[in-house]
Amino acid sequence: MEDERSSLRCKYKGIFGSPEEPFFNDKNYGVAPDILKEWLIELNLRNKEVIENADLKQDYFYHSDAICFIFKTCENFKLQNNVKYHAAELFERFMLKHVQDLYEHLRTTEPKNKLLKWEEILARIQNQALLRLVSCCQISSKMVSHYKLRNMIALTAITGILIICLITLHLGYNEPSLNVKPYHAVSMKVMDVVYLKKREIYEELFLVITRHLTPTFPEMQSFYKVKTDQILLAISVLAAAVYIADRPSTDMVIQQLHMITKRTSDDILDFATVIVQSVMEGGGDMPNVK
Repeated sequence: MEDERSSLRCKYKGIFGSPEEPFFNDKNYGVAPDILKEWLIELNLRNKEVIENADLKQDYFYHSDAICFIFKTCENFKLQNNVKYHAAELFERFMLKHVQDLYEHLRTTEPKNKLLKWEEILARIQNQALLRLVSCCQISSKMVSHYKLRNMIALTAITGILIICLITLHLGYNEPSLNVKPYHAVSMKVMDVVYLKKREIYEELFLVITRHLTPTFPEMQSFYKVKTDQILLAISVLAAAVYIADRPSTDMVIQQLHMITKRTSDDILDFATVIVQSVMEGGGDMPNVK
């Protein structure tokens, strides 16, 4: 009896009894298929809203130095993976809105010396960057702790990590023979690379799609819908992780991901290929996690 209690405590270790990771291939403690399906439907609806409201000005503050600082800060404080990804998204969104507001205020209120004033504003923004980064980590930590109590999919409009978790769970139901837990573990490492090299990865993906590096405005608009598709990002990261951890199962998993999300297999394969190449260039061959 005591061993069973210890096992349950281990399973539910975390804030207010929340598990540290999903229960993959676990019929006793895993999410019921019907509930999982409802979550995925809700995710898809939210994802469509994000794509429809895509703004070409977004992603301007995705600098690798800022992302690296956020990741190291969250690691030093032993925060969950969700926190660092959410903090990175929060920082980008806040900085974009902050700079736009400052620019608009300067444009409408200052009668002269606008250029000098703007240079002063930019210097102040740069000096405050460290404070903004730390604040985003703190806010993200509080939000992630809060959503555990309120709503499991509360942050999905901001980060694709939860999408990976849910689709990996769905994959485990569709193909019980697959041990999907290693896929999730490798996906977390792959997603780190994607965030740190986001610009390079999407530039390479644009080249794969258009076959040239000089975009027209319509091409930029069309491609930005690809950049804001969190579901496509999540399943491509997952497909890349499967290729790294369990190469023989890659084709079957990509087909399953197509069936679950309705994204074409070719789109998933193209994006996953770019991600795998970036991972291999960045740090060599990743371990085969079994």
